[in-house]
Amino acid sequence: MNRKKVLYLSYTGLLEPLGRSQILAYLSRLSDEYQFTIVSFEKVVDLSKTDDVKALKEECERYGIDWHPKSYHHKPRLIATLWDLSSLLYHTWVLSHSGRAQHVHCRSYIPAIAAWLVGKQTKVPFIFDMRALWPEEMIDAGRLVRHGVVHRVLAWLEARLLKDAAHIVSLTEAAVEYLQAQQPQLNSQKFSVITTCVDLENFNLNSTEIEDKKLGTMGTVISGWYHLDWLFLSLKSQLQKNKNATFKIVTRDSEQSLREMAKKYGIEHSKLEIMNSSPSDIAKTIADMKAGLLYFTAGISKLGSAPTRMGEFLACGIPVIGNRGVGDMASLIEKYQVGIVIEDGSQESINETLEKLDTLYQDKDLSRRCRDAAEEYFSADKGAEKYRKIYRELI
Repeated sequence: MNRKKVLYLSYTGLLEPLGRSQILAYLSRLSDEYQFTIVSFEKVVDLSKTDDVKALKEECERYGIDWHPKSYHHKPRLIATLWDLSSLLYHTWVLSHSGRAQHVHCRSYIPAIAAWLVGKQTKVPFIFDMRALWPEEMIDAGRLVRHGVVHRVLAWLEARLLKDAAHIVSLTEAAVEYLQAQQPQLNSQKFSVITTCVDLENFNLNSTEIEDKKLGTMGTVISGWYHLDWLFLSLKSQLQKNKNATFKIVTRDSEQSLREMAKKYGIEHSKLEIMNSSPSDIAKTIADMKAGLLYFTAGISKLGSAPTRMGEFLACGIPVIGNRGVGDMASLIEKYQVGIVIEDGSQESINETLEKLDTLYQDKDLSRRCRDAAEEYFSADKGAEKYRKIYRELI
């Protein structure tokens, strides 16, 4: 079979866990029909691990994927980003003109800008795979001033990308609704929603009964996007209910910083396990969790967010507690009945939520329901088939 050529541009490194789960997991499934060339920007520390780079190169070759890793530049931020954009412009031109690619798949804004500009000459269509509402995220992170010069430029570019993209992929329905409210001229047929998916083969429903399961979470929590105060208030509240309770946080964040905060909330060292985990061991690492606490800051920027960790918890049969205003998270929890939606971070709300969790835990079908929700909504197989449908319509 003569495979059709696709150029895939990503500002996320393929060597990062997110790159493997949200890029390679899809493209490996599509490689039977499409011949991919990937240009990704890798952190220097990842590129220095020569054995990992070699292993990933070999894995890509097995799928017929031609991988071009480039160095990601971080500082000074604006100059570094413009430098990387210039590199993207060059490689997009070289790898897409004269029939070398039938379309360009752009993961996030910087790659989409490159494909849009180059496409003015090559006429090669591009998919704008948004991932999130990036300018809004930059504003919330304090890296961008609303209505400042850079923000106005990004807003103008975003409007052009949405208008000129052959297709737009969003992580959430909430983001699509927001964008169409802002720009009513956008055709709804131009959008597809493909959430952050999970390779379910790596996450098994735990059939072993585990006593004294722990509340906890995983992923980055020391950031402007996670309510750490809600987390530790929840752990403190659980301790007041059960003095033998223990907790777990699976993260690469600073253990010392988390220990210091836990101490302020009266949580002893022995009560809280803080650990890192490789992507291949995540399912085993979280197997003793009672529920995953997903306390993210809400706002416009988070309408486009779809926490990967939600899909991973559910794939293991673990319910979640999450708040509103974060993509489709609350509506998914309620639709599939796979956890509790917390209304705010007050002590009263936290106590009420934990009581509801205890009641929900009496439901013997809970774990199976969580797994079913993951298979229906977060499956990498289904995500890949959605991309396949988009590709076939474009080519």
